[in-house]
Amino acid sequence: MHAGLVDVLRAYPDLTLIGSARDSATAFEATLDSSLDVVVVNTACRSIDVVHLMHRAVHYAGAGVSRMLLLSNDANNPINTEADELGAGGVVLAWEEPTFLVSAIRLVSGGYRIGVPEQGEPDRSPSRRYSVRHTALDLLTLRERQVLKLLARGLKNAEIAGELVVSESTVKTHVQNLLVKLGLRNRASAVAVAYELGLTRAEWAS
Repeated sequence: MHAGLVDVLRAYPDLTLIGSARDSATAFEATLDSSLDVVVVNTACRSIDVVHLMHRAVHYAGAGVSRMLLLSNDANNPINTEADELGAGGVVLAWEEPTFLVSAIRLVSGGYRIGVPEQGEPDRSPSRRYSVRHTALDLLTLRERQVLKLLARGLKNAEIAGELVVSESTVKTHVQNLLVKLGLRNRASAVAVAYELGLTRAEWAS
């Protein structure tokens, strides 16, 4: 696993990095370990035969392949399509922003499949970020959606508490929870995502 990826995951205290596999045998053991929510596999790792690993996971680990999230350097890599056909949790392109990867990990952990990039997809296309983040909204409770909408309006915790008739500490908890679920680090990022997805419409989360 890239050192940079390790640093990204460690920035989120609720995500626990159990270990890093350097060969196919160790990676296969990870797919068998039902205590692991997600197994991130770097398709560029030459010491791991990713295709063979996925087929073994299907044959021996059953649902284990659904917990596999592939990190790919190329949207046109045939491994991406094979991963989708075998039922892997999804594929994230290596150049995606860190928060996108974290959102994808949370979705796969929650039992969602995020699919694979379309072949020929332009580099750094926003379409996948939009798709995954929209799916990630399913992880939010109605109250968390309401809080996100009010955050996008620029309200502070005390003001949100007044709008929803709850305590300020309750609002703080909702904010922390929605940031975690969406793989975001701060309120500013949450506001940006809300605008990016058009979630500031009056009818949303009403």
